[in-house]
Amino acid sequence: MKHQTKLLTLALTSASALSAPVFAADGGTSPVQDRRIGYVMTSEYKAIWDTPDGKAECPQGINNGPREEFKILYPDDKKWTILESQLERESEVWFPKLTAQPKLPYYESVAKTSFGIDLNDKVDDNDYTDPDGNKGIDNQTQRAWGCTANYRSTSYNLGAFNNWRKYSYNIIVIELTDVDDLINDPDVTLTTYRGMDKPMTDATGATYLSGGTQRVDMRFGKSFIQKFKGKIVDGVLTTEGADYTMPSAGNGSSVADVRYYGARWRLALTPDRAQGILGGYMDINDWNAAANQGRSTHHQAYGQAATPSIYRAMIKNADYADPKTGAMIGISTAFKVGLTQVFVTHPDMAVSANTAAPATATSISRD
Repeated sequence: MKHQTKLLTLALTSASALSAPVFAADGGTSPVQDRRIGYVMTSEYKAIWDTPDGKAECPQGINNGPREEFKILYPDDKKWTILESQLERESEVWFPKLTAQPKLPYYESVAKTSFGIDLNDKVDDNDYTDPDGNKGIDNQTQRAWGCTANYRSTSYNLGAFNNWRKYSYNIIVIELTDVDDLINDPDVTLTTYRGMDKPMTDATGATYLSGGTQRVDMRFGKSFIQKFKGKIVDGVLTTEGADYTMPSAGNGSSVADVRYYGARWRLALTPDRAQGILGGYMDINDWNAAANQGRSTHHQAYGQAATPSIYRAMIKNADYADPKTGAMIGISTAFKVGLTQVFVTHPDMAVSANTAAPATATSISRD
């Protein structure tokens, strides 16, 4: 019995030594353990810069929505059949024409400022400057979406979309490895996963608490696993580009994942939180599928989001070319993201991750 007790004591001592927490400079316990720290995404908003009255970026006004466009196309002075009106328009939603639509004017944002990241390491004439003065910002969805009510800061839908991130399918976890210092570290790796646990909140459900646990899905979530090489300077993590598929589900049921080519992260780190920008070239057809599967035309009308017109504007402003075909398939975009620290739990059985070399982002000027 004494021998078993000694073995148990030795085992517990060894386990404690292997997982012993790192102590912070102030004497507190650091969540960086074994040179790793994890975060779960708890907020995500489309990063569109706008002004309260919209006059600076949208001097011609805000774009029409599905209902307004329907009235223009099918005025009341004629009797229309369901086939030549409702069904015709719904077909256009799913298979939008790229030809000009003179009856349906669409206004692009003329802002010179936008949130985002420099995705191609150069400054072009059509790039933006962010509110902090950084130049070369790639975010052409600013131009394509900036005058659509659905994506502006006053839209109710921004909050609704953010809530969708809490669905079980949508939980995004990042884990930083090879971390020696959260303030300055020249070489770290950020790996994305799909989490399997609801983020931990306080009793009100309104505040996300650090210190929770996230099991990562290494089986059905393999397509969401991607590695990004990065560095931390003055507490800000920046990564190199890599292709990333973001899990996306709407209304708790429909699933339409979206690919982002050459995605990059820029996050201000603390032991409890991470906050910043996720940018990348969004696959336009993926966006169209996700938008329409996630929300019907009726619900798109709440944000005056006429997807056929938006799709044409995105194609017009596309700035990412398929490396194989040269076809313009992506548009630069950015998300404001907030994350809360978690302890990441990996399954015992090793499952291969998505380690294929990412395609190189190719930004082509539309000037």
